[in-house]
Amino acid sequence: MAESTTAVKHDVTVVFGSIELTGTLVHDDENRVLELENAEGPAEPISISLQGYGLTPEPGNVFIKDWSEHSGLTARLTQAGLVQPVHALTAGPFGSKAYEVQVTL
Repeated sequence: MAESTTAVKHDVTVVFGSIELTGTLVHDDENRVLELENAEGPAEPISISLQGYGLTPEPGNVFIKDWSEHSGLTARLTQAGLVQPVHALTAGPFGSKAYEVQVTL
């Protein structure tokens, strides 16, 4: 039997700028995706793919952008014990900051 690459944590509240959402945080390690599933609508992405820039996070990790509505998100998730930052990087045409984080659900 294959080992599951998905971890979940229920009743998690995440703040995106002025919006606060509560739901189930789901980490799909195989696809390097972290998202918040809630009953109000589609899943809210927490992680971002940087494959277009030739970057892939290590197993157990995802990338989280630190701009726009995600500004400060890595710090809030770290304080809540949901992720542990590995390192900061810059990505995109504007050299925006992102973090590679280890998911610690």
